[in-house]
Amino acid sequence: MPGKSRPLQQQPFRYYLRAHPRVFLLGVIALFLTNLFDVLTPLGLKAGIDALEARDASRLAWAVGAYALMMVGVTVFRFCWRIFFGRFHHTVAEDLRNRIYDKLSELGATYYNKTPVGQIISLLSNDVNTFRMAIGPGLLLVLDAVFYSAMILPLMISLSWAWTWKTLIALPLLPFLIRKMENLLHERSRHQQDRLGEMSGRAAEIVSGIRPIKSFAQEQTQAQSFNQFSRRFEHACNLVAKADSAFHPAMQFAVTIGSVSLLWFCTADVVSGAITLGTFVAFHEYIKRMVWPMSAIGMGISMIEQGRASFDRIRELLDTPTDIPDTGIETIKEFTRLEIRSLSFRYPGANDEALQNLDLTINAGETIGLVGPVGAGKSTLVSLLCRVYPAARDSIRVNGIDLADITRASLSETIALVPQDAFLFSRTIAENVALGFAEFPGIEPVRDVATTVNIDHEIQSLPRNYDSPLGERGVNLSGGQKQRLTIARALIRKTPVVIFDDSLSAVDGKTEQAIVAALKDRRARYPQQTVILVSHRLATLKHADRIIVLDKGRIEAEGQHQDLIRTCATYQRLHQLQSEGLGQSATELTGANP
Repeated sequence: MPGKSRPLQQQPFRYYLRAHPRVFLLGVIALFLTNLFDVLTPLGLKAGIDALEARDASRLAWAVGAYALMMVGVTVFRFCWRIFFGRFHHTVAEDLRNRIYDKLSELGATYYNKTPVGQIISLLSNDVNTFRMAIGPGLLLVLDAVFYSAMILPLMISLSWAWTWKTLIALPLLPFLIRKMENLLHERSRHQQDRLGEMSGRAAEIVSGIRPIKSFAQEQTQAQSFNQFSRRFEHACNLVAKADSAFHPAMQFAVTIGSVSLLWFCTADVVSGAITLGTFVAFHEYIKRMVWPMSAIGMGISMIEQGRASFDRIRELLDTPTDIPDTGIETIKEFTRLEIRSLSFRYPGANDEALQNLDLTINAGETIGLVGPVGAGKSTLVSLLCRVYPAARDSIRVNGIDLADITRASLSETIALVPQDAFLFSRTIAENVALGFAEFPGIEPVRDVATTVNIDHEIQSLPRNYDSPLGERGVNLSGGQKQRLTIARALIRKTPVVIFDDSLSAVDGKTEQAIVAALKDRRARYPQQTVILVSHRLATLKHADRIIVLDKGRIEAEGQHQDLIRTCATYQRLHQLQSEGLGQSATELTGANP
C-alpha cells in the first residue's frame, strides 16, 4: 500500500481522475453537451427576432422549435452531469476517508500521544469534504468556464469581430490576477484549516472533560478558553473570505464592462442597418454569458486552492511513518512460551528508560502476577507485549519468533488485553462484549463470560437485558460495571494469553474475589491459557504461580506470595500496608503506571 499511495500524495487530482475515468468522462461529456445547447440558444433567439422583423411566420416557427429543443437539451444533459459528477466526487471522498482511517489504524501510540483528537476528526470530516468540493464542484466550475469560453468566443467572432475585441479587451489581464489570487487563497485556506483543527481539538477536550469542568465550576473559564480558539478560527475565515470576495468581483468586472462597451460603440451599426437587431440581442446575451465563466473560474480556483490546502494536511498524515508497521509474516498456531530478553525501553522524548534489561520467560498455562510502585514500568511492559509501542529486535519473542515478525492479526488472536481504562461503545451490552468477533457468536457465550465476571445478574435486571443500549463510552454504567464488561470482552475470545492491566481497580473487594475465584474455575476448563495479572491488590495476585515485582523499570524479585513476603522489601511494604487496611496509601504507592 505505501508504494501505491505515493501517486495520490504527489498528484491527488491526477490520481483520482485516472482512478475513476469512466464516471468522470461521462460527466465531462454531459457538461460539454449542456454548454453546447446553452450557447446555441442566443442564436435561436436571434433567428426568432430576425423572423419577427421580417414578418416571416415559417422562419419564426422554425426558430421557436429550435429554441425549445435547445432548452430541452440543456435540461436533460444538466441532469446527467450532476449525476455523474456527484458520483465521482463522493466516491473520491469515500476512498480518501477510508485511506485516512486505514492510516490511523496502523499508527502507534506515539502519534496519538501528540495529536489532538479534534484535529484527527477535522481531517476526516472538514478536510476531506473541502477536498471533495475541490475535485468535484471546483473542477467542474473550471471545466464549465473553459467550455463556455471556448464555445462563446468563436460565436461572438462569427457575429462581429470588431464588436468582440472592443467588448472583451480587458480579458488578457485576468490570468495575472488569477495567479496572484490563487496563491493568496492557498496560503490563507491552509491557515484556516489549521485553526479549525485547533478549535475542534479544544472542543473535543472540553466535551470529554465536562464532568470535572462542572465539578470544579470551571464552565466560564473553559468557555473563555474556547472562545479564544473560536476567535482565531473566525479571523482565519475572514481572511479567506476577504480574498475570495475580492476574487469574484474582479472576474466579473472585466466582462461586465463589455456590456457598456457594446452599448457605447456598437449601437450605431444597428441604427444604420449594418447589423440586425437579432444579432445585437444575441451578442449581448453572449456578453452576459461571459460573466459566468469568469465568475466560475474564480469560484472553481478558489475551491481548488482550498482543497489543495486541505490535502496538504491530509498528506502530512498519510506520510507519517508508523513505528509499529504490520510487516510480519509469521502466525502463531499454538502458544507455548513468551520470552523477554534484555528488554529496555524509553518513551519518545523521555530522558530516563522506563524499562531496563528485563529478562523473563512465561510458559503456556501459567498465571503470572505483576506488581510494583508508580512508575515501575508495569503498563509499559504490557504495552510492549501487545505492540502498542515498538520493542527492540529480539527482545520479545513468542514461541521463539520475534514479535515484529508476527502478523498483527495473529498477535491479536494470541493475546487479549484488558486495559486500565474501560472503553465501551454506543451499542448494546451484547455487542460490546462480542466486539472481537466479525459475526455475533450468540447470546450463550456472552452470558457465560458475563457470569464469570459476576455481572450477569445486574444485566438481567435491566429492561432489555443484553440488548440494553449503552451511552457514549458506557456513561450509564458504573466504573466497576464497565471494567467487568471489558474483562468479559477479552475472555469470550478464548485467546491463549490474557493480560489484565489493573482491570479490577474499580470493583469492590467482594466482587473482585468473586471474579478471581471464577477465573480460577475457568482455568480448569482452559488449562493452557496463560494469564498475566497486573494489580496493586496483593490479594488478587497471591494465588498466581509466580509474582514479578518491578521497581524503577527493573525486576526486583520473582517468586510466590509467601516467598516474596520474606525476601522482597517492596513486596513486604505492600503487604504490610494492605494488611493494616491502609488501602488508600497502598493505592498511592502501587497505582497504575501511566
